[in-house]
Amino acid sequence: MKINTKSKLGVFAATATIMLNLSSCSYLDVVPVETAGKEDMLLTQVDALEYLYGCYGPIQSDDAVKPLRIFDLNFASDEFVSTESNGNATQRFQWNQISGMDVQINHWQSYYDAIGYCNQFIKDLGEAEIPELSELDKKQYIAEAKFLKAYFHYRVMEQYGPAVIMDELGDRNLVIEDLPGRSHIDYCADYVCKLCDEAYPDLPTKYSNPQYYSRATKAMVRMLQAKVRLLVASPIYNGEFPDKTWKNKNFETPGYGLELVSFTYDKNKWLMAKTACETAIKEAHDAGHVLFDLAGSEVRRKADDIPLPQIPGVDTSTPKGEEFAKRVMLMRYVPVCGPNEGSTEFIWGMNKIAPSIDWATLPHFIMNDQKGNRVGCWGWVNPTLYTVEHFLTKDGYLPSEDPSFKSESDWYKSANLSNTDIINLCVGREPRFYAYIGFDGDEYSPVIVNGKPLILDMKSSDQAGYNETYGPNNQSATGFMNKKQLHPNVRFTGVDNNNNLGVGYDHPFSIFRLADLYLMYAEAVAQLNEDLEEGLVYLNKVRARAGVPEVNSVTNGAELLKIVREERFAEMYLEGTRLLDIQRYVEGPERMGATSYRGLNALVTNPSFAEFNYPKVLEQPFTWDNRMYFLPIPNNELYSDPQLVQAPFY
Repeated sequence: MKINTKSKLGVFAATATIMLNLSSCSYLDVVPVETAGKEDMLLTQVDALEYLYGCYGPIQSDDAVKPLRIFDLNFASDEFVSTESNGNATQRFQWNQISGMDVQINHWQSYYDAIGYCNQFIKDLGEAEIPELSELDKKQYIAEAKFLKAYFHYRVMEQYGPAVIMDELGDRNLVIEDLPGRSHIDYCADYVCKLCDEAYPDLPTKYSNPQYYSRATKAMVRMLQAKVRLLVASPIYNGEFPDKTWKNKNFETPGYGLELVSFTYDKNKWLMAKTACETAIKEAHDAGHVLFDLAGSEVRRKADDIPLPQIPGVDTSTPKGEEFAKRVMLMRYVPVCGPNEGSTEFIWGMNKIAPSIDWATLPHFIMNDQKGNRVGCWGWVNPTLYTVEHFLTKDGYLPSEDPSFKSESDWYKSANLSNTDIINLCVGREPRFYAYIGFDGDEYSPVIVNGKPLILDMKSSDQAGYNETYGPNNQSATGFMNKKQLHPNVRFTGVDNNNNLGVGYDHPFSIFRLADLYLMYAEAVAQLNEDLEEGLVYLNKVRARAGVPEVNSVTNGAELLKIVREERFAEMYLEGTRLLDIQRYVEGPERMGATSYRGLNALVTNPSFAEFNYPKVLEQPFTWDNRMYFLPIPNNELYSDPQLVQAPFY
């Protein structure tokens, strides 16, 4: 999945950085004064390809643009928290401490730098005469850059709302009064889809060479169109925008005037979203994308020499129990396996080149090293009780709605298994729960301790529990640990440099995934209250793969929507989609208010069972303000461009 480049790419990337950084600091100023080099470097097909790879570069190298950066703002939701002293961007967002003066979250500039680079590439390649570059390849490279330009505009829409459309390189001689402002969100969606339509004919269905798997395909184009149509059909842009007075002051969008969002409901938006999802599903299937399955997972597990995990209350010596355990391992592999490991589920995946999510997720004590010292990682990714409660039961319901599950008054009592530390809330759950959530008494991994299992002891300060040595750092604030996005075969050796690293795996991460697309389609169907049976088909594809009982029927779209959104929470947990889902449905106060973040009484030294298993609201300054539906445009951009209006409530 990794894009491999040769020596000249560094020159192109460096030139692009200089081009962007020497401009006058506005997002618009991306055209350099005549910088030497491009006419001398863009001579061969390899040069052109390496220049193209610079367009992809921000997705892997720019911390603001990376889709998978665990403490970036697109992960700032109700899924997990860190200890209070951590101070990361995710936490600051949860505390409503983001402002237009916060230069550490200047994603706006990063996105427009990336867009400017794409525009420069399209212009340069269009003008270049490269004898050995075929016309077909030239068209494809330009199409890839158009797709990426569309993608970066979409990411702006996700985080900032109505975007400034930058369709071509800016004119350095443009007077300040003529600088563009934000365009209406529907106009932005049409623009992204138009770019995708332009790119589509010149892109391949798939690549035969493995080193090109991260490059744009027809299926990626169609899924991006589905994403943008679903976004603008969502309640926040379809009649439920929280500020009815927000609009441009000067800049007008063609056909929309000063308006920036739609304040009335339009069913046609959901029809467009449904159609886009249907088209994307067909394109993905035609390209050979399928959900990763049990057979493929078992091939990987056996190749990695990983035994089946221990699951509390599940007898893995029985055929049913064995399949359940295999299903748990399947769901561990789903978010980390690309084509090189037998999975085609990722419609778009990129190589994970930074292991910060591994370090941040793993417990602070894992094993003794060769000198007898306890070693491990940070333990900063702590699932909330909301997360723990919103994976399904083995029968496919939320624990609070399952008539066969323990009553809520008994959730935090011992389940009376051989390990009495395990509570009732953590028994009788679906495979994804055991694949992604670590809890007191849980087998975190069968092989992480140099090939042996790690059983979490969340109460002992010598194990994974609170330890005063670290003060408020490197602790679980909730009493739970995360496992998702970690390769199942990560192993600590306890020797030399492996003390705090373990055996690393540069596995891919998903940007677009087929299961997500299936649930997007089911959501659109539910919103339309039409073709509900077809929506169930795609919902049940995801549930069946996860080992969750299928839904046989629903009475209306509202019922289906509830089930789809519950399924989406479990399936897409910790993939950077949750905050956007909360924002799309205008649910900030309900999901991210002061009392929304709960955990166990974990920040206590060597607590008793009863003391530890006490649910409580976490003592951090969590709060919600309606301004948190969007990120603010950095203040310096507002000062540079009088056409720009700040996000509401900032």
